[in-house]
Amino acid sequence: MNKKESFFEKRSVAATFGILAFLGGIYFVQPYATGKAITGNTINTSSFTIISFIGLLLLICSIILVTYSFVKRD
Repeated sequence: MNKKESFFEKRSVAATFGILAFLGGIYFVQPYATGKAITGNTINTSSFTIISFIGLLLLICSIILVTYSFVKRD
Protein backbone atom coordinates (compact mmCIF):
# COMPACT_ATOMS: atom_id res chain seq x y z
CA MET A 1 0.00 0.00 0.00
CA ASN A 2 1.27 3.49 -0.79
CA LYS A 3 1.75 5.65 2.24
CA LYS A 4 0.97 9.30 1.60
CA GLU A 5 3.94 11.48 2.43
CA SER A 6 3.26 14.40 4.77
CA PHE A 7 4.43 17.93 4.01
CA PHE A 8 7.46 17.79 6.33
CA GLU A 9 8.64 14.41 4.98
CA LYS A 10 9.26 15.73 1.46
CA ARG A 11 12.87 16.07 0.38
CA SER A 12 12.44 19.60 -0.95
CA VAL A 13 10.91 20.85 2.31
CA ALA A 14 13.68 19.26 4.40
CA ALA A 15 16.34 20.77 2.13
CA THR A 16 14.68 24.20 2.33
CA PHE A 17 14.58 24.11 6.13
CA GLY A 18 18.21 23.00 6.15
CA ILE A 19 19.30 25.87 3.93
CA LEU A 20 17.35 28.39 6.02
CA ALA A 21 18.90 27.00 9.21
CA PHE A 22 22.35 27.25 7.63
CA LEU A 23 21.78 30.90 6.74
CA GLY A 24 20.47 31.59 10.25
CA GLY A 25 23.53 29.92 11.73
CA ILE A 26 25.83 32.07 9.63
CA TYR A 27 23.86 35.15 10.72
CA PHE A 28 24.40 34.30 14.40
CA VAL A 29 28.06 33.22 14.09
CA GLN A 30 29.26 35.92 11.69
CA PRO A 31 29.56 38.83 14.18
CA TYR A 32 31.64 36.75 16.56
CA ALA A 33 33.85 35.24 13.87
CA THR A 34 34.71 38.58 12.26
CA GLY A 35 34.56 40.77 15.36
CA LYS A 36 32.06 43.15 13.73
CA ALA A 37 28.54 43.40 15.11
CA ILE A 38 25.72 43.43 12.59
CA THR A 39 23.89 46.39 14.12
CA GLY A 40 26.91 48.22 15.48
CA ASN A 41 25.52 48.08 19.03
CA THR A 42 27.82 45.81 21.01
CA ILE A 43 27.44 45.14 24.72
CA ASN A 44 29.55 42.00 25.12
CA THR A 45 32.83 41.95 23.23
CA SER A 46 33.91 38.43 24.20
CA SER A 47 34.61 36.04 21.35
CA PHE A 48 32.22 33.32 22.56
CA THR A 49 28.67 33.85 23.77
CA ILE A 50 25.51 31.79 23.94
CA ILE A 51 24.40 33.34 20.64
CA SER A 52 27.49 32.05 18.85
CA PHE A 53 26.90 28.62 20.41
CA ILE A 54 23.31 28.62 19.09
CA GLY A 55 24.67 29.61 15.68
CA LEU A 56 27.13 26.71 15.73
CA LEU A 57 24.32 24.30 16.65
CA LEU A 58 22.22 25.66 13.78
CA LEU A 59 25.09 25.14 11.36
CA ILE A 60 25.70 21.56 12.50
CA CYS A 61 22.00 20.64 12.44
CA SER A 62 21.48 22.24 9.04
CA ILE A 63 24.37 20.29 7.54
CA ILE A 64 22.90 17.06 8.92
CA LEU A 65 19.41 17.97 7.63
CA VAL A 66 20.58 18.85 4.13
CA THR A 67 22.70 15.69 3.96
CA TYR A 68 19.72 13.61 5.10
CA SER A 69 17.43 15.19 2.54
CA PHE A 70 19.84 14.43 -0.32
CA VAL A 71 20.58 10.86 0.83
CA LYS A 72 16.94 9.99 1.60
CA ARG A 73 15.35 7.72 -0.92
CA ASP A 74 11.81 8.30 -2.11
